[in-house]
Amino acid sequence: MLGEYVAPENSTVPQAILVKALGALGHSPAAVRQAISRSAREGALTTTRRGGGAVVELREQARVMLLRGAKALDTPADDTDWDGLWSVFVVRTQGQDQRSRYRLRTSMLLEGLGYLGNGVWLAPHRRFHDEILSALSAEPGTEVTVLSSRIEHPEVLDVVERAWDLDAIAQRYDRFIDEFDQRAPTTDQEFFAAWTELVHAWRECVITEPGLPAEVLRPDWPRDRGRELVVARRATWRAPAHAFFTTLAENTAQ
Repeated sequence: MLGEYVAPENSTVPQAILVKALGALGHSPAAVRQAISRSAREGALTTTRRGGGAVVELREQARVMLLRGAKALDTPADDTDWDGLWSVFVVRTQGQDQRSRYRLRTSMLLEGLGYLGNGVWLAPHRRFHDEILSALSAEPGTEVTVLSSRIEHPEVLDVVERAWDLDAIAQRYDRFIDEFDQRAPTTDQEFFAAWTELVHAWRECVITEPGLPAEVLRPDWPRDRGRELVVARRATWRAPAHAFFTTLAENTAQ
Protein backbone atom coordinates (compact mmCIF):
# COMPACT_ATOMS: atom_id res chain seq x y z
CA MET A 1 0.00 0.00 0.00
CA LEU A 2 2.61 2.55 1.09
CA GLY A 3 5.09 1.54 -1.60
CA GLU A 4 2.58 1.80 -4.45
CA TYR A 5 0.40 4.76 -3.49
CA VAL A 6 2.37 6.90 -1.01
CA ALA A 7 6.16 6.55 -1.27
CA PRO A 8 6.50 7.61 -4.95
CA GLU A 9 4.97 11.03 -4.23
CA ASN A 10 5.55 11.70 -0.56
CA SER A 11 6.68 10.20 2.72
CA THR A 12 3.58 11.18 4.72
CA VAL A 13 -0.09 10.22 4.61
CA PRO A 14 -3.00 10.80 7.00
CA GLN A 15 -3.72 7.64 8.96
CA ALA A 16 -7.42 7.98 8.15
CA ILE A 17 -6.66 7.43 4.46
CA LEU A 18 -4.78 4.21 5.21
CA VAL A 19 -7.66 3.03 7.38
CA LYS A 20 -10.14 3.66 4.56
CA ALA A 21 -7.93 2.21 1.82
CA LEU A 22 -7.10 -0.96 3.72
CA GLY A 23 -10.73 -1.17 4.77
CA ALA A 24 -11.55 -1.50 1.06
CA LEU A 25 -9.35 -4.60 1.12
CA GLY A 26 -11.27 -6.09 4.03
CA HIS A 27 -9.09 -5.00 6.97
CA SER A 28 -10.76 -3.60 10.08
CA PRO A 29 -9.76 -0.15 11.43
CA ALA A 30 -8.40 -1.80 14.57
CA ALA A 31 -6.22 -4.17 12.53
CA VAL A 32 -4.86 -1.28 10.44
CA ARG A 33 -3.99 0.77 13.52
CA GLN A 34 -2.28 -2.24 15.08
CA ALA A 35 -0.22 -2.76 11.92
CA ILE A 36 0.79 0.91 11.90
CA SER A 37 1.80 0.74 15.57
CA ARG A 38 3.83 -2.41 14.95
CA SER A 39 5.63 -0.81 11.99
CA ALA A 40 6.38 2.24 14.13
CA ARG A 41 7.88 0.07 16.86
CA GLU A 42 10.03 -1.66 14.25
CA GLY A 43 11.34 1.70 13.08
CA ALA A 44 9.83 1.76 9.58
CA LEU A 45 7.62 4.80 10.20
CA THR A 46 6.50 7.37 12.75
CA THR A 47 3.10 8.75 13.69
CA THR A 48 2.33 12.29 14.82
CA ARG A 49 -0.78 14.33 15.54
CA ARG A 50 -1.55 17.15 13.12
CA GLY A 51 -4.73 19.18 12.92
CA GLY A 52 -6.80 16.76 14.93
CA GLY A 53 -5.69 13.63 13.10
CA ALA A 54 -2.80 11.19 13.03
CA VAL A 55 -0.24 11.39 10.23
CA VAL A 56 1.96 8.48 9.22
CA GLU A 57 5.47 9.29 7.98
CA LEU A 58 7.83 6.81 6.38
CA ARG A 59 11.41 6.83 7.60
CA GLU A 60 13.85 7.45 4.77
CA GLN A 61 15.37 3.97 4.79
CA ALA A 62 11.92 2.38 4.62
CA ARG A 63 10.87 4.74 1.82
CA VAL A 64 13.99 3.90 -0.21
CA MET A 65 13.28 0.19 0.20
CA LEU A 66 9.65 0.63 -0.86
CA LEU A 67 10.64 2.68 -3.90
CA ARG A 68 13.10 0.01 -4.91
CA GLY A 69 10.33 -2.56 -4.61
CA ALA A 70 8.13 -0.37 -6.81
CA LYS A 71 10.93 -0.19 -9.38
CA ALA A 72 10.93 -3.98 -9.56
CA LEU A 73 7.47 -3.74 -11.15
CA ASP A 74 8.84 -1.61 -13.98
CA THR A 75 12.46 -2.75 -14.31
CA PRO A 76 12.99 -6.40 -13.39
CA ALA A 77 16.49 -7.50 -12.44
CA ASP A 78 18.60 -8.19 -15.51
CA ASP A 79 20.30 -11.56 -15.23
CA THR A 80 21.47 -11.77 -18.85
CA ASP A 81 24.96 -10.33 -18.39
CA TRP A 82 26.11 -12.24 -15.32
CA ASP A 83 29.89 -12.62 -15.26
CA GLY A 84 29.99 -15.58 -12.90
CA LEU A 85 31.04 -13.48 -9.90
CA TRP A 86 29.24 -13.52 -6.57
CA SER A 87 29.12 -10.74 -4.01
CA VAL A 88 29.89 -12.11 -0.56
CA PHE A 89 28.95 -10.06 2.51
CA VAL A 90 30.71 -11.12 5.70
CA VAL A 91 28.82 -9.48 8.57
CA ARG A 92 30.02 -9.32 12.17
CA THR A 93 27.94 -7.96 15.02
CA GLN A 94 29.19 -6.92 18.44
CA GLY A 95 27.11 -6.00 21.44
CA GLN A 96 23.78 -6.10 19.61
CA ASP A 97 20.60 -7.13 21.36
CA GLN A 98 18.24 -9.72 19.91
CA ARG A 99 15.95 -7.09 18.40
CA SER A 100 18.85 -5.43 16.53
CA ARG A 101 20.09 -8.77 15.21
CA TYR A 102 16.60 -9.66 14.05
CA ARG A 103 16.23 -6.29 12.29
CA LEU A 104 19.60 -6.76 10.60
CA ARG A 105 18.75 -10.27 9.42
CA THR A 106 15.37 -9.09 8.14
CA SER A 107 17.03 -6.27 6.19
CA MET A 108 19.40 -8.72 4.49
CA LEU A 109 16.58 -11.10 3.60
CA LEU A 110 14.53 -8.22 2.21
CA GLU A 111 17.45 -7.38 -0.06
CA GLY A 112 17.12 -10.89 -1.48
CA LEU A 113 20.47 -12.11 -0.21
CA GLY A 114 21.03 -15.79 0.39
CA TYR A 115 22.36 -16.91 3.77
CA LEU A 116 25.20 -19.40 4.11
CA GLY A 117 25.46 -19.20 7.90
CA ASN A 118 27.91 -17.64 10.35
CA GLY A 119 27.22 -14.11 9.11
CA VAL A 120 27.98 -14.89 5.44
CA TRP A 121 25.49 -13.61 2.84
CA LEU A 122 25.51 -14.13 -0.92
CA ALA A 123 24.26 -12.20 -3.97
CA PRO A 124 24.78 -12.96 -7.67
CA HIS A 125 25.90 -9.47 -8.69
CA ARG A 126 26.50 -5.95 -7.42
CA ARG A 127 22.79 -5.18 -7.27
CA PHE A 128 21.98 -2.63 -4.55
CA HIS A 129 25.49 -2.68 -3.04
CA ASP A 130 25.22 0.91 -1.84
CA GLU A 131 21.80 0.37 -0.27
CA ILE A 132 22.91 -2.81 1.48
CA LEU A 133 26.01 -1.15 2.90
CA SER A 134 23.93 1.83 4.00
CA ALA A 135 21.47 -0.44 5.80
CA LEU A 136 24.31 -2.28 7.52
CA SER A 137 26.10 0.89 8.58
CA ALA A 138 22.89 2.13 10.20
CA GLU A 139 23.11 -0.69 12.74
CA PRO A 140 25.52 0.09 15.62
CA GLY A 141 28.10 -2.58 16.29
CA THR A 142 27.98 -3.98 12.76
CA GLU A 143 31.08 -4.59 10.66
CA VAL A 144 30.91 -5.82 7.07
CA THR A 145 33.47 -7.04 4.56
CA VAL A 146 32.41 -7.35 0.91
CA LEU A 147 34.15 -9.77 -1.43
CA SER A 148 33.69 -10.49 -5.12
CA SER A 149 34.52 -14.09 -5.98
CA ARG A 150 33.76 -17.23 -7.95
CA ILE A 151 32.51 -20.44 -6.38
CA GLU A 152 35.09 -23.19 -6.82
CA HIS A 153 33.75 -25.80 -4.40
CA PRO A 154 31.24 -27.31 -3.99
CA GLU A 155 29.18 -27.08 -7.19
CA VAL A 156 27.57 -23.68 -7.72
CA LEU A 157 24.07 -25.16 -7.72
CA ASP A 158 24.73 -26.83 -4.37
CA VAL A 159 25.74 -23.49 -2.86
CA VAL A 160 22.73 -21.71 -4.36
CA GLU A 161 20.33 -24.34 -3.02
CA ARG A 162 21.89 -23.96 0.41
CA ALA A 163 21.60 -20.17 0.38
CA TRP A 164 18.10 -19.94 -1.15
CA ASP A 165 15.12 -22.26 -0.77
CA LEU A 166 14.54 -22.66 -4.50
CA ASP A 167 11.57 -25.02 -4.14
CA ALA A 168 9.74 -22.55 -1.89
CA ILE A 169 10.55 -19.64 -4.22
CA ALA A 170 9.29 -21.54 -7.28
CA GLN A 171 6.08 -22.43 -5.45
CA ARG A 172 5.60 -18.76 -4.57
CA TYR A 173 5.93 -17.79 -8.24
CA ASP A 174 3.50 -20.55 -9.25
CA ARG A 175 0.91 -19.40 -6.69
CA PHE A 176 1.30 -15.84 -7.93
CA ILE A 177 0.67 -16.89 -11.54
CA ASP A 178 -2.28 -19.12 -10.64
CA GLU A 179 -3.99 -16.40 -8.61
CA PHE A 180 -3.55 -13.35 -10.80
CA ASP A 181 -3.95 -15.05 -14.15
CA GLN A 182 -7.55 -15.81 -13.15
CA ARG A 183 -8.55 -12.48 -11.56
CA ALA A 184 -11.04 -10.43 -13.59
CA PRO A 185 -11.93 -7.18 -11.78
CA THR A 186 -14.70 -5.00 -13.20
CA THR A 187 -15.14 -2.02 -10.82
CA ASP A 188 -12.53 0.51 -9.70
CA GLN A 189 -12.63 -0.93 -6.18
CA GLU A 190 -12.06 -4.42 -7.55
CA PHE A 191 -9.17 -3.12 -9.68
CA PHE A 192 -7.76 -1.43 -6.57
CA ALA A 193 -7.96 -4.65 -4.57
CA ALA A 194 -6.55 -6.79 -7.37
CA TRP A 195 -3.66 -4.48 -8.24
CA THR A 196 -2.72 -3.83 -4.61
CA GLU A 197 -2.69 -7.54 -3.84
CA LEU A 198 -0.70 -8.26 -7.01
CA VAL A 199 1.91 -5.64 -6.10
CA HIS A 200 2.30 -7.12 -2.63
CA ALA A 201 2.49 -10.70 -3.92
CA TRP A 202 5.03 -9.84 -6.63
CA ARG A 203 7.26 -8.04 -4.15
CA GLU A 204 7.11 -11.13 -1.97
CA CYS A 205 8.44 -13.05 -4.96
CA VAL A 206 11.23 -10.70 -5.99
CA ILE A 207 12.62 -10.03 -2.51
CA THR A 208 13.24 -13.73 -1.99
CA GLU A 209 14.98 -14.21 -5.35
CA PRO A 210 17.32 -11.37 -6.42
CA GLY A 211 17.49 -12.10 -10.13
CA LEU A 212 19.40 -15.35 -9.82
CA PRO A 213 21.21 -16.17 -13.09
CA ALA A 214 19.53 -18.63 -15.43
CA GLU A 215 22.67 -20.75 -15.30
CA VAL A 216 21.91 -21.80 -11.72
CA LEU A 217 18.15 -22.33 -12.13
CA ARG A 218 16.07 -25.15 -13.55
CA PRO A 219 14.98 -24.73 -17.21
CA ASP A 220 11.29 -24.22 -16.35
CA TRP A 221 11.93 -21.56 -13.68
CA PRO A 222 8.65 -19.56 -13.45
CA ARG A 223 10.10 -16.06 -12.95
CA ASP A 224 9.74 -14.92 -16.57
CA ARG A 225 6.10 -16.05 -16.72
CA GLY A 226 5.48 -14.05 -13.57
CA ARG A 227 7.12 -10.97 -15.06
CA GLU A 228 5.02 -11.25 -18.21
CA LEU A 229 1.86 -11.43 -16.11
CA VAL A 230 2.88 -8.33 -14.11
CA VAL A 231 3.42 -6.37 -17.34
CA ALA A 232 0.05 -7.44 -18.73
CA ARG A 233 -1.87 -6.66 -15.54
CA ARG A 234 -0.08 -3.36 -15.04
CA ALA A 235 -1.34 -2.16 -18.42
CA THR A 236 -5.00 -2.60 -17.46
CA TRP A 237 -5.23 -2.69 -13.65
CA ARG A 238 -2.97 0.06 -12.37
CA ALA A 239 -4.75 3.16 -13.69
CA PRO A 240 -8.22 2.35 -12.27
CA ALA A 241 -6.60 1.21 -9.01
CA HIS A 242 -4.84 4.55 -8.60
CA ALA A 243 -8.00 6.41 -9.60
CA PHE A 244 -9.88 4.65 -6.80
CA PHE A 245 -7.17 5.47 -4.24
CA THR A 246 -7.04 9.14 -5.32
CA THR A 247 -10.81 9.51 -5.03
CA LEU A 248 -10.82 7.77 -1.65
CA ALA A 249 -8.03 10.03 -0.37
CA GLU A 250 -9.77 13.18 -1.59
CA ASN A 251 -13.08 12.17 -0.01
CA THR A 252 -11.38 11.27 3.28
CA ALA A 253 -9.54 14.61 3.42
CA GLN A 254 -12.76 16.60 3.05
